Amino acid sequence: MRDDEYKGYYCLLIAILCNLNAAEASTMYEYGPDHPLCRKILKKKVRKPSIKKLKESEMAAAMKALLDQGYSQDAVSEAFQCFPSTVRRRVRKLTERKETNDRAEIDCRNI
Repeated sequence: MRDDEYKGYYCLLIAILCNLNAAEASTMYEYGPDHPLCRKILKKKVRKPSIKKLKESEMAAAMKALLDQGYSQDAVSEAFQCFPSTVRRRVRKLTERKETNDRAEIDCRNI
């Protein structure tokens, strides 16, 4: 019982210090930082200090670019310090705006 309690504390510390979620911290605790899976976890973490300076439209474009590069919505939301639903909403608005602009451009050509 005591070992499980300590494991939880260690995982919490790892999560806080390394900016990981609970599953990633547990993996780091079990395998150690030199394990290939743990190296991959740490490598995939996206950290952009200048994110707070971006406008919402620029942020949405950056989110879409990261998603297109293969990052998960959870990883993008952690990088932008927001909820995954915020990532989905901003990317959806961005694509809707682009589609609307494309339609308007096509309509202007037909006139």
